[in-house]
Amino acid sequence: MDLKKLRSVALAELAGCSYTPKRWRQRLMSWAGARLEAAPGRGFRFSGVHANLRVGRGSYMNHRVSIEAVAPVVIGRECHLGPEVMILTSHHPIDETGSWTFGAEGREVTIGDKVWIGARAVVLPGAVIEAEVIIAAGAVVAGRCESYGVYGGVPARRLKSFSPAASPAAAV
Repeated sequence: MDLKKLRSVALAELAGCSYTPKRWRQRLMSWAGARLEAAPGRGFRFSGVHANLRVGRGSYMNHRVSIEAVAPVVIGRECHLGPEVMILTSHHPIDETGSWTFGAEGREVTIGDKVWIGARAVVLPGAVIEAEVIIAAGAVVAGRCESYGVYGGVPARRLKSFSPAASPAAAV
């Protein structure tokens, strides 16, 4: 293992340690190249390229959130990620014969402002979650989730709509 990769793994482990103070977790990830305006939660798991991670001001990651940033992961302002949320960016294309490629290609994940993602939800490569969306616990998000909606299920589907004035984020 080369020195750069070893440093990256060590920083990710230290930033995810339950004993590392919140402010230090944020500083360690920022020092490694991530652009964080909010600290990751306890037990945070990270793999990939630190520079691919951007988290907006006022966002909150509960314990054991896992982010794989082979491609960019953009999390907006005032987002809330529940316990054990998983965000993935690596994808293995499948050809017409059903064979998949060994090497992964990255697909960006974008999460808009004021998004709430429930416990153990999984956000798959290439997903786009627009602003002011609620993702139910355990949902698997693939594709696009449009603003002012509640999404749930496997795969996640729009279950309910709400008006911008009635948005849960508007009450905050």
